[in-house]
Amino acid sequence: MASASKNVLVGVCSVKFDTTELGWTSDGVVITARTDTFNIKVEEISGTIRREIIDQAVAVTLNMAEGTLINMSQAIPGSSLAGQTLTLGGSALQIGKLVLVGKTPDGFARTITLTEVNPIGEVGIPYRKAAISIVPVTFEANVITADGTFGTIVDSTV
Repeated sequence: MASASKNVLVGVCSVKFDTTELGWTSDGVVITARTDTFNIKVEEISGTIRREIIDQAVAVTLNMAEGTLINMSQAIPGSSLAGQTLTLGGSALQIGKLVLVGKTPDGFARTITLTEVNPIGEVGIPYRKAAISIVPVTFEANVITADGTFGTIVDSTV
């Protein structure tokens, strides 16, 4: 299994999930790409003669700087928002397009678009006196069956 994590956006970036603007992150964004392979071996030769991809996953981890009910409803898997009430659990898993816009380590604009994602894992939101409530979230991408892709990362050179 190969896995690579990289801080692909430095500083703050804007976050849009499906049709909802979720505001800004409090720091960088980490994208993790995991690839599982199968080692093909033959009896006549010691060692692997070829590897084939058997599974891939892409996840994005970020800290949303705005602890609003809307942000929490998108970050907490299976939650729903009706008016001013956030219901934890009991709803279908959220699904939507994720678009992150920020800066590369070189200072140029970078847009990460994952075509279809779900929020996954635990969400721990600290509430402290006179502090910003950061909403940590991990979104995992679903593969697009038509072409086997998860999304795109596009850099601007100006």
